[in-house]
Amino acid sequence: MIARRNTGRIQRHRSPDEVDRGGWWRYAAGAAVVVVVLGAGLVLGFGDFLGRPDAGATSAIPVRMSMAGFDPQTITATAGTDIEVELWTTDGAMHLEGGVHTLISDQLRIREELPAESRRTVKLRMPTAPGDYDIYCDTCCGGKASPTMHGTLRVVA
Repeated sequence: MIARRNTGRIQRHRSPDEVDRGGWWRYAAGAAVVVVVLGAGLVLGFGDFLGRPDAGATSAIPVRMSMAGFDPQTITATAGTDIEVELWTTDGAMHLEGGVHTLISDQLRIREELPAESRRTVKLRMPTAPGDYDIYCDTCCGGKASPTMHGTLRVVA
């Protein structure tokens, strides 16, 4: 139906049959947009937790490397075994020389690098001789000369 109002323009008015026809797909499209937006928000908000193994699913020893040093400062392992250590850091690259933290033991010939704001698991072979072995980070806060950037790898029989 076409009608003229006081504006002088021609306006088309829909009949009640036209208004109801095909409206369901608009609701479905709107719901799909809401689901996509909420899903993207959840992935962005909780993305750090995705892909992490359950605490009980891995035997790796978690070790945080930060500008404050290693946490825990002492890692204990049995002589002659292989251990898995999950290295992780939240420090930004601008705080680290070369953008990495390092886990170094001169005595055990270990040198592992961990890029800023990352996490990875490394396998370390323990020596057969029990004792305390020094580990340190050489790329942050004074490096080897800094007492806070040292830890201990304690090997027991």
